[in-house]
Amino acid sequence: MKHLYLLLIAFVFSFNANAQCNADFSYTNSGNTYDFSDSSSTSSGTISGWFWTFGDQSAPSSQQNPQHIYEVCGQYVVTLNIFTTSFCSDSYSDTIYISSGFNPSWTYTVDTTNGNVDFQAQPFSGLLNYDWDFGDSTSGTGAAPSHIYDSTGYYNVCLVVGDTGGVCVDTLCQLIYVYIAPANCSATFTNAEISTGNQSFTAAPFDFNWDYTWDFGDSSPAGTGFITTHQYMASGTYTVCLTVTDSSTGCSDQFCDTVIIVIPPTCIPSFTATGFGGAYLFTASPFDFQSAYSWDFGDGSPLGTGFLANHTYTASGTYTICLTITTPTGCVGTFCDTVNVNLVGVEEQFVNLPVTIFPNPATDQLTIDCYLLSATAITIEVMDLSGRVLCAMNFSASSGQFQKQIDIHALSSGTYLLRATTEGATTNKVFVKE
Repeated sequence: MKHLYLLLIAFVFSFNANAQCNADFSYTNSGNTYDFSDSSSTSSGTISGWFWTFGDQSAPSSQQNPQHIYEVCGQYVVTLNIFTTSFCSDSYSDTIYISSGFNPSWTYTVDTTNGNVDFQAQPFSGLLNYDWDFGDSTSGTGAAPSHIYDSTGYYNVCLVVGDTGGVCVDTLCQLIYVYIAPANCSATFTNAEISTGNQSFTAAPFDFNWDYTWDFGDSSPAGTGFITTHQYMASGTYTVCLTVTDSSTGCSDQFCDTVIIVIPPTCIPSFTATGFGGAYLFTASPFDFQSAYSWDFGDGSPLGTGFLANHTYTASGTYTICLTITTPTGCVGTFCDTVNVNLVGVEEQFVNLPVTIFPNPATDQLTIDCYLLSATAITIEVMDLSGRVLCAMNFSASSGQFQKQIDIHALSSGTYLLRATTEGATTNKVFVKE
């Protein structure tokens, strides 16, 4: 039995070794449509299968005589594989050249917000090369590239389309117009009252790339930020302007609107009095550079003016002092109070202590100069405008010229009072520390 099986295998092998087949085909075409005809042969058995590939990445065919349409020009290798019932197989290849029907074109779309242009070439095929000149000294490849233009304008765009075999090459140029809309950074604002004269401003919209600058319309320093506050000092209608700048695009825009501020008049004054003997210094409150101050010292003397007023009484008694303040808004307020002046025991020559201070304003050193009729103790005090003593110095002075320098470098910049007091008189001087 084993010998019979080996004999059968040897017979089949001998049969296959002697079997011969030959693959072959011919074709005709009309334009890009090709009709392929099988002309294969076999010496034993019959041909049982055909397998065609057309060289253009299309699906293969198992028909004996297929028809195939080529979409793109170029050079293609067509291969036929055959299989017979006697287990014989063979293949045959031939090269064909497609040059007709090559009509490339391209279209484009523009994004007007950023200048991006999408290009699309036709026909699309992996067997074609696409080379682009975008008309702005840049280039690209591919059937559907995207390109961003920097500015609005006309550009001459050229596309070179060719197959990988070099059979077909065509160049298509077209003038395109790219429009880039100007950047939009317009903004508005709203405002709300926080307290009397104090306003809150809020810009809209908010963008991290935007800078916000505010002009509050009252000659005050500019404000910044998406949200800001501002204190108005007087009633009125103010034109507030918001300027926004987009740091990423350079876009700038301004929006202005009016804001009505109503501040009820407040002009109820008061004052403090400090003095020795008949010499007094009167300090008004509140302080306002724009307001006017008028003093009636109650002794029939001419009226005094200014936020600070010096006055010397020549007789003992109780005097009613009245301060009248007039604000820029027209508000007028008056405040009166009394002082008790006692000149008993005060030597006449010391009542008006003739003190001079210089320089005024001063920076580091303040010089005090006066003439004393007799030897005496003298106290020098530096006070703020509320009457609080900041420093005090005591000296023993002989008659004649008295002069001392005091160190004021540690004082903050502002207005101060200097009081010089002897055993019989006192005087107050105002100085400015720069």
